[in-house]
Amino acid sequence: MRAANARSTWLMSFAEVPAPAFELVCFPHAGGGGSAFGTWQQHTERLRVSAVRLPGRERRFAEPAIDDLTALVDSIAGALGDVTERPYALYGHSMGALVAFEVARELRRRHLPLPGALFVAGCEAPDIVDFERVHDLPREDLVAWLRATDGLDPEAFEYPELIDLMLPTIRADLGAAERYSYQPEPPLPVAIHLLRGRQDHQVEVAGDSGWGTHTSLACTVTDFDGGHFFVRDHEREVVALIETELCGEGTTR
Repeated sequence: MRAANARSTWLMSFAEVPAPAFELVCFPHAGGGGSAFGTWQQHTERLRVSAVRLPGRERRFAEPAIDDLTALVDSIAGALGDVTERPYALYGHSMGALVAFEVARELRRRHLPLPGALFVAGCEAPDIVDFERVHDLPREDLVAWLRATDGLDPEAFEYPELIDLMLPTIRADLGAAERYSYQPEPPLPVAIHLLRGRQDHQVEVAGDSGWGTHTSLACTVTDFDGGHFFVRDHEREVVALIETELCGEGTTR
């Protein structure tokens, strides 16, 4: 495999994968970027790992972040038309899970092929999720909240100037999630797999956290040791689980 460049304004991949069984499109947490998934490709040869490229970060840093989730979903769905022509799945973490879910519903409204599965991590179901209001906290209070929730890599707190550059985007993302209002629609005919950290205090770790009502197919749950960002310590296992769910048993890296 070789490293691949950005495929479009809204989508990036990390390697060329000959004839992948599925493309996995990943959605980052609030304030995060697609590069968070940059090492996932090294764990699979059957999936093509891609990520959405959001405004306000990484190569799109000069663009203002979108602080309205409906507008964000509309833009992303409009950019995934080519992806839906091949087998694909969606994965989202925390706010990214909410965005991935709404993107799947928007693709259905546009009568486009739906994903083979929806993987959601670190987020309760969209009709019950209640994000803590923090987006408009004073700077020091918001930074303290980010530190307490592991919302940034620990190294970032050593560079106050970097945090100041990131805060407008973080505030926009958090505000978009906090203002989200679920609108009822029929369940998706897409299997949902929920991934959770057993020590995640931001998610109700019981049952299926409400996700079962949003699919007419199966809703399965896998719990991992760890907190809200458990994926950081279980990356290989998470990719293996997704690959197995989509492709069946086989060889993972």
